Amino acid sequence: MAFIAELKRRRVGKVAIAYGTIAWLATEASSVVLPALRLPEWTVTFIVVFLLVGFPVAMVLAWIFDVGPQGIERTEPLAGEPVSARMKLRIAYAAVVLLLMAGLGYLLYERGFGRAQASQPHDSIAVLPFTNLSGDPARDYFSDGMSEELLNLLARVPGLQVASRTSSFAYKGRNVDIREVGRELGVETVLEGSVRQAGEQVRITAQLIDAESGFHLWSETYERRMEDIFRVQDEIAAAIVDKLRIELAPQEQALAVRDKAPTQNVQAYEYYLQGRAAWKRRGEDNLKRAVDLYQRAIALDPGFARAHAALASAYVVLPGYTKEEGDEERLIPMAEAAARQALSIDPKIGEAHAVLAQMNSQRGDLLDAESGFFFAISLEPNEPTPHHWYSLLLNEVGRVEEALEQAQRAQELDPSSAVIALNLANMHLTKGNDDAALRYAKQARELGIGKQMYGIEAEVAMRRGQWDEARRLIVQQDEIPPELRPMAVRFVDALADPAIRPKVIAEMRALDPKIAPQAELIHPYIQLGQLDLAYRILFAELDRDPDSWKKKWDLAVAWSPGGEAFRKDRRFGELATRMGITDYWKQYGYPDGCRAGTDSPLVCS
Repeated sequence: MAFIAELKRRRVGKVAIAYGTIAWLATEASSVVLPALRLPEWTVTFIVVFLLVGFPVAMVLAWIFDVGPQGIERTEPLAGEPVSARMKLRIAYAAVVLLLMAGLGYLLYERGFGRAQASQPHDSIAVLPFTNLSGDPARDYFSDGMSEELLNLLARVPGLQVASRTSSFAYKGRNVDIREVGRELGVETVLEGSVRQAGEQVRITAQLIDAESGFHLWSETYERRMEDIFRVQDEIAAAIVDKLRIELAPQEQALAVRDKAPTQNVQAYEYYLQGRAAWKRRGEDNLKRAVDLYQRAIALDPGFARAHAALASAYVVLPGYTKEEGDEERLIPMAEAAARQALSIDPKIGEAHAVLAQMNSQRGDLLDAESGFFFAISLEPNEPTPHHWYSLLLNEVGRVEEALEQAQRAQELDPSSAVIALNLANMHLTKGNDDAALRYAKQARELGIGKQMYGIEAEVAMRRGQWDEARRLIVQQDEIPPELRPMAVRFVDALADPAIRPKVIAEMRALDPKIAPQAELIHPYIQLGQLDLAYRILFAELDRDPDSWKKKWDLAVAWSPGGEAFRKDRRFGELATRMGITDYWKQYGYPDGCRAGTDSPLVCS
């Protein structure tokens, strides 16, 4: 109690409170004013350190001196107080000063330096899927579309790192702490929000949150008519960039705002978003619905370039899902016309360039396809379809590692696409990553792809010698006609039992060409070790029609683990030369593990 009485006598408590109050106000002011004046970060740190160093000095002076009516006077010790008692009081006082100094330091750091740090520019963000509050789950396409548009706008800002769509959309429907999101995605800020649509009115709430502290940096609610939806998106993106304090040159500031809205017709935009949702699910019915929705959008706004590009994408893939005779000859020209119409309106639409590149790839014009995909991706690096189609080309020409990278990038940009997940499964299958292939095949099934993944699962089962499982799975593939399924089972039998292979091969050779042309059985022949037969069929086909390979052959079999002997054969280089693929390799690079030989166009190890 003597110590407390001495503190009161020397009135050091009043000095400590006054000093702490002034220090807190000083750091509050400096944390706001100094960053606004563009002064270096160390200026705030200097003020905090200066105030901390000054605190013990003030406390020592308060112990020694007293300020009263007579001015500043030295405080004398109590009369008759032993020297030992004085030393104990001084030691206790020093301990209290150190304790108070630690508390003051924490307060100043949190309220001063910490706040100044928070006001520093942030350069990373994740855009979480906006919540659909419209009461109709079928309208998720609209809230998802809002999130994707904002993500794409922010991704155009130089110096701003934007978490990929697959990372952000993994949190859809989950109630997680924003700080946890920030740690998992490695971002400093998170944008979340909600969309409530009622008739022609839309209410959009957006919140920018500091991922470290969990505090709001900015929040705004927009009550607008649907016709203003694109203006709202631009306003939100511009506000975020301003709040993050991204330093942009004047010519780059406009990058956070699109040049112009994709369409002024809100109903056309809704049809477009619905079409995209159907397109992602693939399948004949979904693609035909997407075509219908895109056509409705174009009817309302013929200048809607993105709807034309999306229509072209639907047309170019539809032949792979329909069973009608002559569909390819009818739909591919329509795809080209739609893509060119899109580019006549807006030459910078990467999706339309990707459609033309995909058509060149299908025609065997590999050089033009390569440059087309490169251009499409450079225009719109966050559009998943160009990456997806480019991976198919790279896999076909043996650049398998790059094909896998492009397939992974497409899946990152659109994790909800079943066909992209299936393609990634196929790429892993070609690389021999069987577990990963099965994992993505399962994901494709969960996303609603249908039975096409059974081919992957059957292939893995055959590689592992699981013959009963392979027989069960191989007959479930959609692409195998019912009349060929008994032969498919016989093929598995031949793989399991080499003794019956000659008989099974003879049965395969006797198949009706209208049901199974021999050139389409190259993969089974290679798996059965019939390299001479495979090359004989392929060269004969080229003699008959030099362009036949462009429509019927799948050269990707050469790059799979089971195609090793086929690609190492000296005849493979001659085959590739006659197909015209060596010209592509000379310009863009040889297949993985292959090179130009001294006496052969291609040597693979």
